[in-house]
Amino acid sequence: MLFGLDPAPGMLLVPFIGFLTGLGFGLFGIWASAVVPSIDSFNYIISGLLTPLFLVAGTFFPIDTLPSWARAAAQLNPLYHCVELVRGAVFGLEPGDAGHVGALLLFAAVMWALAVTRMRSRLIG
Repeated sequence: MLFGLDPAPGMLLVPFIGFLTGLGFGLFGIWASAVVPSIDSFNYIISGLLTPLFLVAGTFFPIDTLPSWARAAAQLNPLYHCVELVRGAVFGLEPGDAGHVGALLLFAAVMWALAVTRMRSRLIG
């Protein structure tokens, strides 16, 4: 709003969207810490996975301008769903935004299952 954006009631949903996305990526971090053999291996995850996810999330430019294979990959990107939900919350939610919420919930659930399973086997035996 400091930059001239008109207040909208949907803006109150942005912290919840951030929490849901952060939950999924926090669980991803727990899973990754259970999988990597050393701290130096995190560089591969950051450079090879998280940076490309950030770049094809639709944050800086619309994914419509990307090649078709990159558009398909962006549809699987949880950050893309977060960006679309935040835009929808600020500029007006649509019925299709429920699919973005479902994608984030699915991402968090899959990451929870992977994190718990892998951490359990790493800590218990």
